[in-house]
Amino acid sequence: MKKNVNNSTVNGASAASSAQSTNSYMQYTQYRNRQAHGWAAEDANAMADRLAGKQVEQVGRNNTWNGADRIVDGVQIQTKYCATAQDSVNAAFQNCRYRYNGMKLEVPKDQYEEAVKLMADKIRNGQIPGVTNPAAASNMVVKGNCTYKEARNIAKAGNIDSIKFDVKTQTVTCGLTCGMSFLLTYVNSVRDGKTHKEALKEASSQAAKSGVTAMVVGVGTQQLLRTTVGRSIAASATHASRVVIDAAYKSQVGRQVVNKTASALAGKQIAGQVAKNTLTKGMRTNMVTGGVMLAAQTIPDAIKVCQGKMSRRQFFENTASNTAGLGGGYVGATVGAYVGTALCPALGTVVGGIIGGIGGGIAGSSAVKGVCSLFYKRKG
Repeated sequence: MKKNVNNSTVNGASAASSAQSTNSYMQYTQYRNRQAHGWAAEDANAMADRLAGKQVEQVGRNNTWNGADRIVDGVQIQTKYCATAQDSVNAAFQNCRYRYNGMKLEVPKDQYEEAVKLMADKIRNGQIPGVTNPAAASNMVVKGNCTYKEARNIAKAGNIDSIKFDVKTQTVTCGLTCGMSFLLTYVNSVRDGKTHKEALKEASSQAAKSGVTAMVVGVGTQQLLRTTVGRSIAASATHASRVVIDAAYKSQVGRQVVNKTASALAGKQIAGQVAKNTLTKGMRTNMVTGGVMLAAQTIPDAIKVCQGKMSRRQFFENTASNTAGLGGGYVGATVGAYVGTALCPALGTVVGGIIGGIGGGIAGSSAVKGVCSLFYKRKG
């Protein structure tokens, strides 16, 4: 039974953390638009910068007119991904003048050389205020991490480019899930009287299983959200989340909870409609991710019931425990992310989310198991 508790709590925490990663690193609601590849390019290039150890702020999500898409180590960057280098460069100009003063222009990887030449021509023609040396073009233009074709693929489901991007977004969550799973399993095994060698073997096996589950669920969820079915599920989850949040916001206590929870997800203090929208987005993604995780946990148990390898009572208890673990994991991960962000922005957010998620998952899962135990005792 301890092993099941470990599974449900770790999976609950990883599902919540996976949802946070999806919200933080993927603008999937924009992937259905005509310019979906542009949003995908922003996400892919920002992720590449993060993995390179750079400090990244995706400020473009606030849709400020002529504002930067992201700030990397203090440098403002505007991303333009069009079918040709000429179109990409021209998109940064209005009335023959460069629209993004003080910002660098990021273009598809395969268009970089031609884009630099075109930018140099713009400088010669006096179309960039304050810049007169054509050689400055190579510094003004940034080579994107992905090509135009790759960006188009990232915006779609079921191809190697989008799967590779999804794996990158879930790498940190997967790694932390493996570590936490290993630690919990090792401690439980030692408490059960197993030797150091036996505990290490069991912990390593369980860590690998939890890591694979976290990665499959995270990538699977992000692939699903790119599809028509996934969008329909997300839309339903959005409606359900909004109804709950609007109802909670009518009371003073509810407003405080919504504002504080949304601030934890955003990594900064927000309130009002902004907080409600942020929390709705977080709940929506978590509901989809949690649903995929619950299916991943429930289907194998359902097969065991059909094969006579598990009782219906155990199936019910496992399903209820897993569901509570996911819910508790989300609450715990949100609180943990808030604390982690205050201590260490970025990494602290993820680590705090995982630790808090496990704590919340343990609380939710244990509570349900306790109730089930009392119920069956009374019934017996």
